[in-house]
Order: sequence, then C-alpha cells, then structure tokens
Amino acid sequence: MTLTTHPQHLSRSRDALAVVELFLDVFQRDLLSFFPLSQFERISSELALEEFPVRPTPDFHLLDDPENGGESLEVVIFGIRHVLTPRPGARFTLHDQQMVRALGAVLSLRFHHLFHFTRTSRLELFRGGSEDHYIAAFIDPAAYAIHTASPSRIAFAIQTLRTASLSTYENRRVSTGALLLGPNDDPDHLLPPTSPDALTYGVELTSLKSLHRLCDGKRTLFLVDREGKLADIIDVKHWVSSIPKLLELDTPCARAYTAHAQATRSHGHVCVVLSPNQEIKLFAGGIQVFAFAHGRWRILDPAGKFAVWQAAIAHPKLARTIFQTALDMAEARQGGLFVVVNDPASALGRLIAPQDYLDQEPSPTDAPPTELAPGDPLAKRALHYLARSRDVTELSPTLLEALSGLDGAVVTDRSGRLIAFGAILRHDTLSQPTQVAVEGARTTAALVASRFGPVLKISEDGLISCFLNGAKVWDL
Repeated sequence: MTLTTHPQHLSRSRDALAVVELFLDVFQRDLLSFFPLSQFERISSELALEEFPVRPTPDFHLLDDPENGGESLEVVIFGIRHVLTPRPGARFTLHDQQMVRALGAVLSLRFHHLFHFTRTSRLELFRGGSEDHYIAAFIDPAAYAIHTASPSRIAFAIQTLRTASLSTYENRRVSTGALLLGPNDDPDHLLPPTSPDALTYGVELTSLKSLHRLCDGKRTLFLVDREGKLADIIDVKHWVSSIPKLLELDTPCARAYTAHAQATRSHGHVCVVLSPNQEIKLFAGGIQVFAFAHGRWRILDPAGKFAVWQAAIAHPKLARTIFQTALDMAEARQGGLFVVVNDPASALGRLIAPQDYLDQEPSPTDAPPTELAPGDPLAKRALHYLARSRDVTELSPTLLEALSGLDGAVVTDRSGRLIAFGAILRHDTLSQPTQVAVEGARTTAALVASRFGPVLKISEDGLISCFLNGAKVWDL
C-alpha cells in the first residue's frame, strides 16, 4: 500500500512545515550519529509559511567546494541551506562526503514513496534500522535512486546479520557472513546458474539453525547472486586463491579477514560478516569500510587513516608492520601501545625508564638480579637479550604481537629498531594539558608519548587511535 498524497497539496498546507521539520530533524539526528561532536546548523532563517522557500521535495544536494578543504560541508535540503562543521581539529574526508550523500538519498527516497504517486512499493525502506539503509546507500547508490524498484541486497544482508546476532546455536553466539556478487562480470569465477529453488538470502533464513554450522563467516561464506538468492557456500580463501596475480592489499586489514577484503577488491563484490565478537563488518573495494559495534555504525576509512599514519612514520615498511599488528590485536580484543620516537636519546629518562631501554648498559644498581624474584621490576632486564638489536619489521607477526601484548608499550626508533617492550612510560601530568589528567592510563600515556613521536593505541574494545604531537588525530 502506497500513500499518494499530492506534493502540491502538501505545499499549500500549513502541515507541510511540520512534515519538513520532521524530516529535517530525522536527518540531523542520523547525521550526527555518524559524526558525533559535529555541528549541523541552518544558514537561512526559521521556516515561515508566508516566506515558504521550502520545496515540495527534499531535492537534496551537497555543495562541493574544493577550496574548502573539508573544513565544513554545505547541504541544501527542501531548498534550505545548512552547514555541517566537524569536531574541533578534524576535517571531512571524501568518505564523509559520500556518507552525507547517502543519508540524503535515503531521506529523499522515503519522502518520495510517502507523498508521491508511484507504481512500486518500497516498504522495506521503513523496515529495520535507518542506519542500515544509509550504509547500503553508501556502497550502492543506484539501489536508492528515486526510480529504482528493486530493494537493496546489502540492506537485506545487514538485517539478516542483525537478526542472526540475536540467536545462539548450541549455546554459542552465531557468527556468519555472505559475499554478495557485484553487478560486473567476474571472469575469475565461472559459477553455474543458481538453482531454481534457491532460497532468498534474508531474515527468514536465520530460522534454519542448521545453516549456522555451514557458514562461520571467517572460513566459509554464503554466496548471494545478483537476484538476492542464496546460490552457494564458499571457502573464502579458496575463492581468493583463484584470482590471478593476487596482490597485497593497498591498505592493511586484520589477517583474519584479509581474504574477505581481497574478495571485494574488484568486480563490485561486497562482503558482510558477523564476527565472533558480534561485530558486523562490511568490506568493499578491498577494504573494511564500516563496522557495527557497541550499538552504532562507524565509518572506518582505513585507507585515509593509514595514509596519515604512513606519512607520520615516513618508513613504509615500519608503518605497515605496526598498523597491521594493531589491527590484529584489535580484532583479538587485546590492548596495546606502539610508540615510534623521533629521537631515542631525548626519550631516555624522560619517557622511557633506563631499566626498560634495551640498549642501555645496566649500572650495578639496575642490573638484573642474579636470582629472579616475582614482582621485581628489574627482573625483566634478564630477558632483554632476547629482543636486543632487533628490527620490528623483521620480526614474525606472532612474535611482535606477543611483545605488544605485555603490559606497557612497544617503542621503536624511526628505522624500526626495537628500543623497549613492556615499557611503563613516564609522564608528568602536572606539566601536561589539564585534559590529559582525566583520561585513562593508556590514553594518558599515548597523549604524552606522542610528543616524542607517532603513537598507535589499541583498546580492548577493538578501537585503534592515532596520536600525533600531543593530540588524537583519528579513531579506527
């Protein structure tokens, strides 16, 4: 059933203002959920019926100002100009602009199907979470064009994973996932036609509990064809292995999901996964684009953030090694801290305690004890020979993760030489800005250490943060 209210009649009614304000309020609420601490303000005056500049349709568009540099974004909706200002110290990226356009596309399509004559019904636009449709519109804008009749397979897949996350199988949380075939032909995988009795990949599928055993999301994935049908079950690493001239990803991804990212690198394929951590991951274009955790979607933009980190390190192999290890630790929900100091000599004694410094010759007072005693802070020096003069870029990933998992920080110099591991960093909060004192211990250490060089902090909730020059510059 479709409402067929004439937009012309709507514009003559005083109720039109209330409808417009409602849509604007929803747009603002959802926009700020993706961009917390940002400001969304109306440039023009308050709406008034006598001056009615309001158009009968959203007619959404984002004003593009290349010289602005991402300092703000101007949005026109219902003929009214608004400005979106980022949180202090931040800039809007191309990913952010694409996200704003996705919100505008979904809002426009919903308005169209509520108040315009239409031959098709898109009731699925009002089912599930609005954020799911925004994510789907970001990846596949064509599915949310005004005259598109087919529902979005991506939105259906996300709803399916949301429902699966509420289920258990043999007293265990469900993990699952799907690879959605893109619109382009894939010559690397010649697939047989989908069976005529194939099931639709949707929420109804979650009632078949036995299917959860067939697809765990990490090793195996459901294969969804262009019609939204469950066509097959694939081993994701085997799928990727058949791609000729498979290259290293431009942007690192957690090793557990590298094959998922590689599977989406070409042909428009999209991968959605419900991880054992009950986090929904979405991969497209060879990177993980979004993550749903702690009740909200986050725009990841790992390519842009890796570029910032790589530029700060100025050593591509070192930057990639540390970034990769941080991603793997975050996936394992393991906290850690990486510091790349600009000048090791200036950090010694001020940031790094002499007894933690691997290359420091021990004095008689801080040499390792001849007999190791539990809890002795100097006992750790007895193990320093295992890591002395090592280059972190030459360490195996598992060994670097093991060193990073110790309490304290892993510290290197600009060349990748390991300076300290498990180091409890020194800091004097009295000499630092007042906001440092109210942060957690690891965040405080990261803020202070970033004055000596770039820092990556990994939280046990899976969040990675980059600190440069005494400030946090991004979260991933």
